[in-house]
Amino acid sequence: MLSTSRAGPWLLPPLFVSLPAAGLALDLPWLGLLVGAVLVPLGEWLFKSQKGGRPIDAVWLLRALMVAVMGQILMLSLMASTLATAQWLWLALSMGYVSGGTGIVLAHELGHRRATVDQWLSRLLLALVAWGPYRVEHNRGHHRYAATVDDPATSRAQESLYRFMPRYWRGVYVNGWRLSHHPAARWHEAGVLIGITVLVAVALGLLGGFKAVAFWALQALTAMFLVSAVDYIEHWGLRRRTTADGLERMGPAHTWDCANALSDALLFNLPRHAHHHLAPGLQGHALQNTPGAPQMPTGYAGMVLLAAVPWLWFRVMQPRLQALHPAGTAPDDLQHPRHQPGGHDHEPTGT
Repeated sequence: MLSTSRAGPWLLPPLFVSLPAAGLALDLPWLGLLVGAVLVPLGEWLFKSQKGGRPIDAVWLLRALMVAVMGQILMLSLMASTLATAQWLWLALSMGYVSGGTGIVLAHELGHRRATVDQWLSRLLLALVAWGPYRVEHNRGHHRYAATVDDPATSRAQESLYRFMPRYWRGVYVNGWRLSHHPAARWHEAGVLIGITVLVAVALGLLGGFKAVAFWALQALTAMFLVSAVDYIEHWGLRRRTTADGLERMGPAHTWDCANALSDALLFNLPRHAHHHLAPGLQGHALQNTPGAPQMPTGYAGMVLLAAVPWLWFRVMQPRLQALHPAGTAPDDLQHPRHQPGGHDHEPTGT
């Protein structure tokens, strides 16, 4: 059993973020993909410690990592025209693993905070991976309707990852656009962030040509695949019931939790996801594992690989889901709780 050192959570994210640039410098353009898709899942499985070091609580480090991710996206996109096709393809996949594995995770974390700088870093990162409406849908939609059929980020028990993704992507964009028409909103957030995404693509095309845009698009699609897989694994098959009193409130039973020190360190405690839904205002370093929540068999990186192979996913996860719901007690998937009471959104103020 490995116990992450006190310094571990502080060192691992900067090292991971540096992998695309390091891969370019070392002529190992696949380095980020190798680490993110192979070595991290292997490490999660081999070292199953539930005890990590002191979690990252320095907001300056989180902000610096966000800037580093965004800087690499733009820099490497503009350099793509100087690279051979195989090089920029591997490098774009590696960059996408960092954009999704660190960038979107931090955009989620800072997007729940109140400081204006944190919210704008969140918005800009999401715009750079063509995922701007996510911030609106997640804060105003997902946290209210998670574990219901009205939440695009909640996967059905019978859905594979690949059946889930088109519905999820459409739901994020459609709901993010609709929820931007908030009565108290001073501007249409989803529209502005989509506009920034378009401007980035046009600027990269003018400055770096086709390869720059293709590099940027491939890393964005890779990042979107990762966030899709993460949302898929977090609420798969879990449902809140509709009772005579309305929609059941969000509880530990409605989120898959993960106790894995390596996953916690790399993802800023995102795997402690049940606690995040119970207290969405808490910052990542304050989150704890929730024993009453259903537990994932490995860390997030390993679960993403598992979800990518549907027959293996169902073989591993269906028995766990069935154990949560004895015969005849599973919630009705046909309930549509939109506009019913229960749950809550979480939209930080201060912008």
